[in-house]
Amino acid sequence: MRSLEEFKEIQLKLTLILGKKEMYLSKVLNLKEGDLIVFDTKLDDYLKVTLNESDFGVAEIIVINNKFGLRLVDLV
Repeated sequence: MRSLEEFKEIQLKLTLILGKKEMYLSKVLNLKEGDLIVFDTKLDDYLKVTLNESDFGVAEIIVINNKFGLRLVDLV
């Protein structure tokens, strides 16, 4: 049986989903540098976290030493 130690160096992709938006192709084709795309997500909303594209939990955005981070609020 393999030990957990053998797997600890495997890299995983952690993604924080800030929002999703559906747009018509015509709108996308007309986008230019400087255009704004507004999402329904509010600054204090919890955000979805995925691990290798599978649901992992929800988090809130935090700022530490002028860098963005996240605080895990709930794990799936």
